[in-house]
Amino acid sequence: MLAPVVAVVQTRMTSTRLPGKVMKNLAGAPLIRRMLERVLRIDGLDKVVVALAEGAPHDPVCEAVAGLPVMVVRGSEQDVLTRSAMAARAAGAGTVMRITSDCPLVDPCVSASVLAAYQAAQGSGIRYARTGIESGFPLGFDTEVFPAAALYEADEFATDPYEREHVSPYIWRRPDLHPAMILDAKPDRRHWRLVVDTPEDYRLMTAVYDALYPIKPTFGFAELIALFTEQPALLDINAHIEGPAYVGLA
Repeated sequence: MLAPVVAVVQTRMTSTRLPGKVMKNLAGAPLIRRMLERVLRIDGLDKVVVALAEGAPHDPVCEAVAGLPVMVVRGSEQDVLTRSAMAARAAGAGTVMRITSDCPLVDPCVSASVLAAYQAAQGSGIRYARTGIESGFPLGFDTEVFPAAALYEADEFATDPYEREHVSPYIWRRPDLHPAMILDAKPDRRHWRLVVDTPEDYRLMTAVYDALYPIKPTFGFAELIALFTEQPALLDINAHIEGPAYVGLA
């Protein structure tokens, strides 16, 4: 029996720029619930586990995800690498898909494509697959897939605080040990900021959900393209927000 393919979704309530963002309302439910509804539609997953920070401030997340077929594993708020490794171990993961909880527009088909590409490349030495960092799919579709063993290795050996906070840099900074494949896409829509980290991001997300969710709750990339083609000004709401810096990117 093959070890499970497990999606690990890290989350907490104490975000710096928008505290409590995962509990913000989107179409009548907390953001984290809407995000997980999308993750649960990713083909090829066996389990979904929420890697939640310990402590009373984060307890509301447990109530928000109640009733969904997900596990909740709690660990250090600051050492996200160890928390993610704990979640993978608790789920018995053989392969890990990593998606962050501030991505409530993550597209199940795109994420499934990353997993399928990774699985198809087994035997070629590939140990890491992801959507593009510098171009391709929108920021917010980010999906990473790697063997659980690579995550446990990172947890054991990573000493750089950046690697412990952001989980996967230990892996992608070492392509000699963890050969990678990157899924790019054309046209390049990486400048679309479809994450929630600021009030402006949340305004955009609310506008998207208000427009699309009542018509088609399972809306995806195609519906987003149509919406932003018809209403391009929506993307201006958070266009001035700088994207994340990937420290040590080759």
